[in-house]
Order: sequence, then structure tokens, then C-alpha cells
Amino acid sequence: MNDLPDPVYKAQPEKEEKPSHFRTVLVALATCTLLAGAGVHFMGSGNNTSTTPAAAGSGDNQSADASQQRTGIQLSLIAPDKAAEALASSGYSEKEQADILAGVKRRDLRLVAMPIFDATGTGGTVSVISGTTHRTVALQTNPTVLILPITVAGNVDILPVSDPGIVGIGSGVITMFGPQVLPVMHQGDSLGLTVIAQ
Repeated sequence: MNDLPDPVYKAQPEKEEKPSHFRTVLVALATCTLLAGAGVHFMGSGNNTSTTPAAAGSGDNQSADASQQRTGIQLSLIAPDKAAEALASSGYSEKEQADILAGVKRRDLRLVAMPIFDATGTGGTVSVISGTTHRTVALQTNPTVLILPITVAGNVDILPVSDPGIVGIGSGVITMFGPQVLPVMHQGDSLGLTVIAQ
């Protein structure tokens, strides 16, 4: 019989280290955050250009819009069956309301609610132009809700009406994702938005 003495030390097989899923998730989250920040910086870098919108009747509207970099925002869509009620308290004339309602019924237009506010505390008055309609609003810290007729993805322009002074006029809008501060406008500037109705 062959009895071997028990060795004092037996070599244990090394455990395989499994990769940490927590570490992988953190790296992915950090990468996404950096990419999102770079995208926001890239999109916002060209918004301080000074451009004047083309006249409503000119044929160069599309070329003027293409040359101006626009900020995209998503706003709340007003249901077609609530359009008349929303327009009744919107401040549009009866003829404008009738024209807008006809466009909504034909499905050429959609109504969105755009809450606009003073983002910098400097006040000021702006004109908000959407298609053939325009609204003039004095910016306040409490949002003023504008009802705007747009196409599915419509262009909206904001122009300073009062003198912006040295500091400029800083406005903001409340989108589907929360408040969004818009670039500050100075004398002669216009701010182009592409509104997506959700």
C-alpha cells in the first residue's frame, strides 16, 4: 500500500476574475455624458450669428433659413379638438383664429404651446414670428404661454423689439424636457428656432 503523507500546502487553482459590470456601466455613462456635452456645445456654438430674417413674401425664405443655424426645441402639441378653446384665449383676432382653425382642420397646421420667459433678469420685449403670425411679448420671470400655429416641424423666429442694450435680451422656453435658455440677443440679432410638435 502506498500511503502518501498529506502535504501541508495544496495549491489552489486561481479564481478567474470576472469583469465588473458596474465599472463598464460607469465608463459607458461617462462616455455618453461627454458626447452629449460635446453635441450641445457644437449645436450652440453658431447661434450668436447676427442675421435678419427674410421678408415674408420673398422667394428667398428657404435660402435665408438654410443659412441661419436654428436651435431645435420640442413643444407640447395642442389636440385639434382643443384648438378653438386654446385660440379663444390666445389674443389672435377673430379672422386670424378662423384662418388658423381652418389650417388645423385641413391638417396643414398644428398648434403648440410655447411658454417663454426672461432667462437673464434683464427684461425686454420680443416679437415671436411663426409663419404669417407674430406675437409681441414682454419677457417676465413667470412664463407667458404663446399659442403658435406651425407645420409639423415649423420655423419660429424671435426678434428683439425693445433696445437690448449692452447686456442683450436673454429669453428661455419651456420645452417637453424642461426649461431651455436661449442665446442672448443683441441689437440686430434674430434667433431662429425649429419647433417640433410632440
